Amino acid sequence: MNDDNGLLRDNAARFAEQSAGLGLLGRKPFNGAQRKAWLEALAAGAWTGLRASEDIGGMGLSCLELTVVLEQFGRKLLPISAPLLASAGLLNAGVPHADAVLEGHATVLPALQSAGLRPAPGHGSKLEEAEGGFRLTGSKHAIPDGAQAQGFIVDVKLGRDLALVYLPHDAAQLEVTSTALVDGHASADLVFNNVLVAPSQIMARGAQAEALLDRLRFAVQIGLAAESVGAAAEVFDRTLDYMRTRRQFGRSLGAFQALQHRAVDAYADIEMSRALVSEAGRLADRGRPGMLELIAAARARAGEMALRVGKWAVQMHGAMGFTDESDIGLFLKRIMVLTRVYRTTQAHRTRIADSLFEDDAPDLFDLFRSESEEDAAFRREVRAFFDATLPAHLCDLPTRPKMADAMWWHETLAKRGWIAPAWPKEHGGMDASVEQRLILFEESAHKGAPELSSQAISHIGPILIRFGTPEQKATYLPAMLSGEAVWCQGYSEPNSGSDLASLSTRARREGDSFIINGQKIWTTGGHHADFMFALVRTNPDAADRRQGISMILIDMKSKGVRRRPIRTIAGEEEFAEVFFDDVEVPAANIVLGVDQGWMLANTLLEAERMMSSSPQKVIVMLDRVKRVALQTGACDDPAFRDRLASTYIDALAFQAMFTSVLAAVRAGERAGPRASILKILNAEVSQALGDLMLEASGSLGMAVEPMMAGGRKVSVGLSFLQVRRQTIYGGTSEIQRNILAKRVLDLGNEPKRGA
Repeated sequence: MNDDNGLLRDNAARFAEQSAGLGLLGRKPFNGAQRKAWLEALAAGAWTGLRASEDIGGMGLSCLELTVVLEQFGRKLLPISAPLLASAGLLNAGVPHADAVLEGHATVLPALQSAGLRPAPGHGSKLEEAEGGFRLTGSKHAIPDGAQAQGFIVDVKLGRDLALVYLPHDAAQLEVTSTALVDGHASADLVFNNVLVAPSQIMARGAQAEALLDRLRFAVQIGLAAESVGAAAEVFDRTLDYMRTRRQFGRSLGAFQALQHRAVDAYADIEMSRALVSEAGRLADRGRPGMLELIAAARARAGEMALRVGKWAVQMHGAMGFTDESDIGLFLKRIMVLTRVYRTTQAHRTRIADSLFEDDAPDLFDLFRSESEEDAAFRREVRAFFDATLPAHLCDLPTRPKMADAMWWHETLAKRGWIAPAWPKEHGGMDASVEQRLILFEESAHKGAPELSSQAISHIGPILIRFGTPEQKATYLPAMLSGEAVWCQGYSEPNSGSDLASLSTRARREGDSFIINGQKIWTTGGHHADFMFALVRTNPDAADRRQGISMILIDMKSKGVRRRPIRTIAGEEEFAEVFFDDVEVPAANIVLGVDQGWMLANTLLEAERMMSSSPQKVIVMLDRVKRVALQTGACDDPAFRDRLASTYIDALAFQAMFTSVLAAVRAGERAGPRASILKILNAEVSQALGDLMLEASGSLGMAVEPMMAGGRKVSVGLSFLQVRRQTIYGGTSEIQRNILAKRVLDLGNEPKRGA
């Protein structure tokens, strides 16, 4: 969010806070006096002209700016504003009530919703030529606060064309019925009984009408999604406060780990939805193919998320949450309405499900990509090189390649100069931009290139470049680049996995050496590695156990090192157990300094979580699921398509969040706790796709050998097994939830007894 949008958000928040004092909360029906006061306040703040063109006195702001404002409105349960502000964006000086709308004396609302899950534009209403103009028949449904509107913008069919019609509320033969809603407001249904429409009331037809309708629908849908995010965020914040202060069994509710994890899930749910809504808003005004689908995905996810969070909030408040004395129920009621108007969230998900297997469906992930010509040329170069160089038998492997194959591919990339894109040139790297690094990663995943060990290039290499001595850099970096030396990471121990600070491997100082005794486990590639960077306890008497840990570089050929490979459920000898019996290591192999290991480990883990969370592998896995479903016919099952659509929408939200975090990192910020969110999301979306692939494969998923689907190999069973590791390595998902609960949500930080 740039400075201008931050200012806009703060102004909208102040307005929303002030307007909440108008008595707009939905314990009683929304009455005429409240509506009048609300519209006057809206106009006084110039919010009525947010989307209106400057030609008629509006601000003409973007869809992204609309989402910024409406999230704040949603936080205070202000009357649903998306349709009102969106319709103002289509008004012009020739439309009746345009001036009155901007002045807060009238409302003009979109009348777009028809019956059914899959209505096409114009469905439910038709214009036919008649004496004096046209006659309108049909109906529109569920227009929030529509009974008091002074006019409507209606999408209709006019022959084979689409048309937009302006219809005043007092038009003859227009029947308006009102239905009370659970949030204290009301919706209107319109029935057109041969309503006479003058030619001047047709705002546009044909291609112009389609363009205007897209603009209207974009703003309505993305605005409703933003209001849903705002309502969920507010109810979440209130529930967090309750969990911090409400005490049960001598502790705050937030001290119970089960409740902490549910709160973290709600938090991540909101952040994912906010990211998708913001990215959809940012892209909406560009009008690229696929925008309606992307906005449908944002609307579906925001609405379903808001319902989940609202229900969770009621549960966390217990009996109080079920009473009318608590505002929590009011938010749940509003969320119910937000997910029903202008097509339900289910209807939007159905739209996504229907588009999943269409041949000409746009790739929505492409919408997030904005490449310079230089970057696009680099992508073409990388793709051509991979196509020409990588043999078919090394593509689409479900597990890591054999060591000889892995080193061949490492050396091939090293000769091309692409093995260390993030390293500075002075150390033999590419010094590549963030965009170029992503291109290499994305094209590697797209091609199904073999997974290489990242321990040297992505982990200890950058640590040594930043913190190592000149001697350490000269000794170790060249062999990392060339592939002559394979590295492994020594963190976990049999009794110190997730609780890494409890590690017990000791390093005792003797002269110019450290003597190491202990054991490491789950060491990826440890049975092949030439070197290990390990965390060891150098000060067992430190008051804080994290302060007595150092990082040390160990030659795995040293006397006293023993290793045993460990086979995974996917049939791969991926890990090793490593034993150290009086292993002598030069003191010069300590990185940065004695007892600095915990800081180095956290620096490395944050980078690992960020780098391992690129959405590209999720995108590739999604493509594999679709190919398997087409091969087996699972794509014809509506229930399967619906489940896949839900996961697809989550993948889009994950892409949006990764895009936003990446932008922050580019701007010089640390990923920080957001790296933990990304790791959780990446792992769990990947596992959901693995489940769907297994489901789609039928009996073929039992086979060890890969199946052919869409002209490429897919190892269904092994892929399903392999993704189980993603919620475990690099810090389990449960540990990430603990980190977020304590450091971000401030839950469970109980004062010590006697303090």
